[in-house]
Amino acid sequence: MALIEIPGATEIHVGRSLLGAPTVLGSHPGPVTVAVACQPSVVALAEGLAEALRGAGARAEVKALPDGEAAKELSVVAELYGWFAELGMHRSDVLVGVGGGALTDVTGFAAATYLRGIEFVNVPTTLLGAVDASVGGKTGVNLRAKNMVGVFAHPARVVIDVDVLDRLPPELKRQGSAEALKAGMIGDERLVALLETEGLEADLEKVVARAVAVKADVVGRDFTEQGERAVLNYGHTIGHALEVALQLSHGEAVAVGMVAAGRASAIRCGFSEESRQNEAIGRLGLPLAAADADPDRVGELLGFDKKRDAAGLRMVLLAAIGAPEVEHVEAATVREALAAVGIDA
Repeated sequence: MALIEIPGATEIHVGRSLLGAPTVLGSHPGPVTVAVACQPSVVALAEGLAEALRGAGARAEVKALPDGEAAKELSVVAELYGWFAELGMHRSDVLVGVGGGALTDVTGFAAATYLRGIEFVNVPTTLLGAVDASVGGKTGVNLRAKNMVGVFAHPARVVIDVDVLDRLPPELKRQGSAEALKAGMIGDERLVALLETEGLEADLEKVVARAVAVKADVVGRDFTEQGERAVLNYGHTIGHALEVALQLSHGEAVAVGMVAAGRASAIRCGFSEESRQNEAIGRLGLPLAAADADPDRVGELLGFDKKRDAAGLRMVLLAAIGAPEVEHVEAATVREALAAVGIDA
């Protein structure tokens, strides 16, 4: 088992057979009520965890939330608040979120705002959630646009049971592998080598531990994204636009976004491993292009990118693997980046 820490904030446990009271509750003192919120597909897993918590003396109840982005609504948060009140939860009690990234986003937000903050634990059940959404303390719900309402709040613990991830269908592993490769590109060449050599057959315990270590290191230095944390958005500038424009999955969008960012990096920073990156993306079975995208719609969406400022669009670029930087990019470079993924802008 690997234990990765964001100092003073979060313990991240990565290993097998971890879904029991000792790991989930840690050293939490005294009798405790534990609300276990989950997505519908993992109710049995959540019930098993609740039973283990009861066996350790906790009072544990389970509630299934809507699936996917449907959970990230203020009405769902209000429903959670009502459930907490019915359970008589105090600030000494715990919320455990069991599911993918959307589930842990909403449960983290609810925990951070109920009674001005109760302890919460994330138990991600998707590879994407494990290597990205569950770690780092970004919580949020949707209001007109994605994640418009939210707070920065660290979970006390993140418990990543690789036995759960091993049972995922190949498509969900593929989606999560995009974020794992992104972590490698910005901070761990050995992770890149593992994924380019073994693809989806790579040992998930090694992949997750290395990817999480990259994110934890960055977040530990810049929790509220005042500067350096922006490097975690490598591949996301154009990727997010394509995710909306083509309704791609997040993993597919980030993969294509990394191809575009790799080209921009080669132009602006002399990045010499663009081909290696793209071969690794292909090795994972992820897309390398998005030729069906409407250039005008993509351009419109890039205009709303959160990294844009008065001086123009900023992108996360690479001077080398493990050497990210955030740079303003001129329109000609954006056009070249889009052309690299089949979009004639």
